[in-house]
Amino acid sequence: MPEESISLDKLYEVAARVDVREAMGAFYETADKEIVARSALCINRGVCCRFGEFGHRLYVTTLEVAYFLAGHPSPLPVTQDVCPHAIDGKCHARDFRPLGCRVFFCDPQAQDWQGPMTEALLARLRDMHIQLDVPYAYQEWLTVLRLLADDGGPQDGTDGIRLTIVD
Repeated sequence: MPEESISLDKLYEVAARVDVREAMGAFYETADKEIVARSALCINRGVCCRFGEFGHRLYVTTLEVAYFLAGHPSPLPVTQDVCPHAIDGKCHARDFRPLGCRVFFCDPQAQDWQGPMTEALLARLRDMHIQLDVPYAYQEWLTVLRLLADDGGPQDGTDGIRLTIVD
């Protein structure tokens, strides 16, 4: 898919769509069942949410961001290289967290299945963007959260800043 962009106003419109919320809720429910079936253990209790310290990045799609916004229309500001929704080793956006948060485990037993499962689930997400007629975009999570926190919500008809996410 080519690079696409979506205005933040449009992103908030997508987040308000019942069909998007239902589709993403069902997608995450299925994904969570597949992940739970692997019996992975969370052994570091939020260390992975400290991206800079942990040495990795989390990427999200447009639909993931829209679903997150459906549950958290006013994201917390990003003040460091840490997910602001990780507080005291717990995710305070748990029900609306992105796929990468759901499928990533430090558990060495999870290393063999995480990559293939992530790729398969991302392929489903790409298909959902087409089915739901939502521009597909893919960007780093903290960058998205910064844009959302700085934006302050829908701009009532203005274009707002644009979330451009490269494939």
